[in-house]
Amino acid sequence: MSVQTVRYKGNLASANTERFPSQAIWGDCPWEKIRDGEIIGTTFWDDFDDLPLAPTLTTQIAYGRYKAFATTGATISGVSVINAVEQSGGILAFAMSADNDGISLANAYPSVRISGAVASSSRVWLEARCCFSPVTTNGLGWILGLAEVEQWTLATTVPLNAGDAINNSASFIGFRKPEDDTTTADTVYSDRATSFTNVGDAELTGLAAYTWFKIGLVYDATDATNCVRFFLNNIELTTKVSRSTITGLTNLDVNNLGLILAAIADSSGTTAVFYMDWWKLASTYPLVSPA
Repeated sequence: MSVQTVRYKGNLASANTERFPSQAIWGDCPWEKIRDGEIIGTTFWDDFDDLPLAPTLTTQIAYGRYKAFATTGATISGVSVINAVEQSGGILAFAMSADNDGISLANAYPSVRISGAVASSSRVWLEARCCFSPVTTNGLGWILGLAEVEQWTLATTVPLNAGDAINNSASFIGFRKPEDDTTTADTVYSDRATSFTNVGDAELTGLAAYTWFKIGLVYDATDATNCVRFFLNNIELTTKVSRSTITGLTNLDVNNLGLILAAIADSSGTTAVFYMDWWKLASTYPLVSPA
């Protein structure tokens, strides 16, 4: 899939769920300059067109560009049909049964930082296009965002456990749909805690079965009030994270982060599937020498 270069910032564009990355997030990202080495930073893009066959994943294992885990009975695969509709391009599918099955996919090693002395002038952009089914009272829980991925050995209860608990070996920031929510999800962070701190409770609205949505965030170290901004379908959400909140944390503030997607099926729910069309990550950071 080609990636368009866009030149908008904030909410200068209307809500959309199209396959291209959102204008409001990426309009001021110097993607090409980072990619070409003109600006020091990181770029990462995967639209799952070349997703490999999944090996046995009942222990954490290398999986293409990632590390991955799936409980017995849960599967990671590439699909071309969703809800009987043929889809173009590659699509990642997490399929789970209704007995607390879980699946996780993450960068093997972290590559970006959202705060700390080294990243005092850095920026981070992140977005993914997803859909899932079913949307029921007892259904599917998931997280998508940035975490201290090297601190988690992916397993049955890592990073997600039943009842919306998160493993406390690593910090996380991004998006979380609780197992019992239906059409909403939250923006959250966790600083190596066993539960999430809500940034915007149920700020993601209008989620529906087999309906694509795009979620993303932008971190800007120079913006004291709106240091972390969250987006749904190209529209900026209301609740932000301030710079002082980030710097007041112990681990999320200073440690490197990588991409992670994890999902869990509720114990009394129905078979669940989470789909991801693509995800995209970029960051800039100052050139520094080792301490």
